[in-house]
Amino acid sequence: MNASSSDRDDSAADKPPRVLRTAVGLWGALAVFLIVRAAVAWVDVDRLHRRLIEQPGTTPAEASSAVRSLLLGNLAIAVALAAAYAGLAWLIRQRHWWARIAVTVLTVAHLVMILGTMSLSASNGIVAVLALVAWACCWRAESTEWLNGER
Repeated sequence: MNASSSDRDDSAADKPPRVLRTAVGLWGALAVFLIVRAAVAWVDVDRLHRRLIEQPGTTPAEASSAVRSLLLGNLAIAVALAAAYAGLAWLIRQRHWWARIAVTVLTVAHLVMILGTMSLSASNGIVAVLALVAWACCWRAESTEWLNGER
């Protein structure tokens, strides 16, 4: 009976604290949100095309090319950020302490990018809240203790 009790204690010690599991879940949610937001932009392609055509001196061909470039660039950035957030969250879950530093750098860079565009939209607000809450959970004392604990 002592062996099974010891096994449970060992598995409990390997399990990340709730706050860190929350952070990992939020990073995953952020990754999904970024992809969904990029996909939704493709649904509204006609509106974007019309707005570009309304610009003085823009031909329909130029507008089509610009729309395609904007949407592909947006998708590429969203996929890269989503992969980075999800991958780093997984590494944190695997108890790689350095992944927490990497996701912090990524979060800061992402938030600076959002602020740099001066786009204070609701979806950017959601991104900021998800990223900041996940980041805060990552750096709580319980998370630090688990990540720095014996492996």
